[in-house]
Amino acid sequence: MLLDGKIVANEKMTKIKSEIDSIKDKFKITPYLHLIQVGNNSASTIYANSKIKRGKKLGIEVELEKFDAIDQQLLVDHIKSLNAKKDVNGIMIESPLPDGMSFYEAVNNITFYKDSDGMTAYNQGNLSMKNEMIAPATARAVIDILEYYKVSGKRVCIINRSSVVGRPLAMLLLNRDYTVTICHSKTADIKKICRENDTVVVAVGSPAFLTMDYVTEQSTVIDVGINYSEEKITGDADFDGIKDFVENITPVPGGVGIVTATDIFENFLNGLKYQIENKK
Repeated sequence: MLLDGKIVANEKMTKIKSEIDSIKDKFKITPYLHLIQVGNNSASTIYANSKIKRGKKLGIEVELEKFDAIDQQLLVDHIKSLNAKKDVNGIMIESPLPDGMSFYEAVNNITFYKDSDGMTAYNQGNLSMKNEMIAPATARAVIDILEYYKVSGKRVCIINRSSVVGRPLAMLLLNRDYTVTICHSKTADIKKICRENDTVVVAVGSPAFLTMDYVTEQSTVIDVGINYSEEKITGDADFDGIKDFVENITPVPGGVGIVTATDIFENFLNGLKYQIENKK
């Protein structure tokens, strides 16, 4: 079965917009998400503009602030000034930052309830305590797809150990009583490990990496990869080679990515509700 992320995202968009509309009507505020981009990375600009468009659909004002160049300390100081503004409800730093700058140092200065990307150490640590108010959006998107389609099997292999996907996703899965295996570049017998699990989540940044050797007829494949070529956008799975063999698979595009784009705004909404409830 094709696990269509557009269906999941559209349902979530409807729910988020309903809550945002209710908040705007009740509290007479305009929810505001502030994006920061340093440099002129074209992919980063595309992602930022897509957030602006999605925010508009939800009734959220999203503004992109661009710096051609800024040093690390000035960026940190600027983030702290945004934290102090009550009319700024969410903050995101577009990645990558230019060479010589630390994305994680910058992100960790965002107040936890304004961290719409879910990347601060505070919010990531909260996942291990089963507090999922704000979680990395890509990891949350994988959970959303598994739950929406009621994918069977409680053994999951993740081929990724980053703080964006593998580590937070493992926590979210453990919170739901999955048995989780994380594989990476130093793992031996990855193909065998993948075949022994019910679901394989792949995020390695390599087109057609996941082939028939990694899966069985009962496998569910969640493809988090996004790879660009002149012809098209592809994931990390050999989609055409395995789609008719495995039990379930997400497409690229139209799978995890579109749900991730929506889950950023679920994080934003959860942070906004926290600010209202706690008068922040």
